[in-house]
Amino acid sequence: MGAIHLVRHGQASFGSGDYDRLSETGHLQAELTGWDMAARRLRPDVVIHGGMRRQRETAQGLVKGLREGLREGAGWDCPVECDERWAEYDADEVLTAARVAGVSAGHGTLDSAGASDEAKQAFQRQLDAALGHWAGLEAFDTYRAAAESAIADAAARSGSGRTTVVVSSAGTISLAVAGLLADPEGVVGLWTRLQRVTVNTGVARVVVGRGGMTCIAVNEHQHLERAAGGEDPRGLITLR
Repeated sequence: MGAIHLVRHGQASFGSGDYDRLSETGHLQAELTGWDMAARRLRPDVVIHGGMRRQRETAQGLVKGLREGLREGAGWDCPVECDERWAEYDADEVLTAARVAGVSAGHGTLDSAGASDEAKQAFQRQLDAALGHWAGLEAFDTYRAAAESAIADAAARSGSGRTTVVVSSAGTISLAVAGLLADPEGVVGLWTRLQRVTVNTGVARVVVGRGGMTCIAVNEHQHLERAAGGEDPRGLITLR
């Protein structure tokens, strides 16, 4: 069988004026993910990332950690590719569509919402309400089709004994996973729930066999807990 590892990007710079870049913690999370893969002797055949800066930076950090963990690569190398289909939906556009439709009165954005825990929670409540509206629009159908085709192509590249690592975002990973786990009428509901709890550099694992794709793990983040050692791991386990 082959395998696909779907990795959410590291912590981005929420409320900083430029969300689409990793925070210091995000860079560390990315490298720790690579180190953990190396410790498990995982050698990807290809690393794919979406077109967003935070996704690209996470892929770079992950590969760096892998190389260091494998003692400067130990002969391992693989292509690193960009696939725009793995980009995240535009949260600000989702919120704007909801405000225009009268679904939400909030005015927060990823760049301006503020970095406090309270600001993050308030933004998430606005986004949850807006996503329910957006899921009924044509833009969502386009986004869903892109996610489905992207994971199908990843599966096609993950033949027997081959491993593909994909670095994306909570929404797109959750949609791809929900499509594998839920009945058609339950995909949107599971999608909204999964993305709400997917931690930065959380990993979903999909095996690829003759019968197609099977999701066997969602939101794995033991690598962050192990990295904390005996310390409180909450500084490494982040949602935004």
